[in-house]
Amino acid sequence: AVMAYKAGLSGCVLSNHGGRQLDTCRSGIEVLPEVMEALREAGATKEDFAVFIDGGVRRGADIFKAVALGAAGVGVGRPVLYSLASYGEKGILRMVHMLQDELQMVMRLSGTPNVPSITEGHVITKNLSDHIVPLPQDNLVSGTYMPLMPAARL
Repeated sequence: AVMAYKAGLSGCVLSNHGGRQLDTCRSGIEVLPEVMEALREAGATKEDFAVFIDGGVRRGADIFKAVALGAAGVGVGRPVLYSLASYGEKGILRMVHMLQDELQMVMRLSGTPNVPSITEGHVITKNLSDHIVPLPQDNLVSGTYMPLMPAARL
């Protein structure tokens, strides 16, 4: 993100491609606080450089959290696909209305009358790293084969 900002771009999208291709990588919302801090250190402002997240957004509360952490917007891929596949155009409209209703409810419960009033103080970020998917371990290989070692250690 900092390299994109320094190159003169207007923004970037943080994505792990839905976890399908990069299943052990952190999601966009998990790295968002670090990215926003790095951009602030580089001199970027939200007006200069927009950061979007893609993936994992299923509820209005997810949108609220992303905005609170600095995202200019979010991508909602799977909900759109599920709604379209199941109910067609009416499903898409219903999904959008549901996300709007949920976001408005979270905003009311958080005391934020409008989107600009949503701040980082509205979310707890200290446990974001708890959600990182550990690297899978291949027990067959590690229990069956002798690990490679330099010839000097044999």
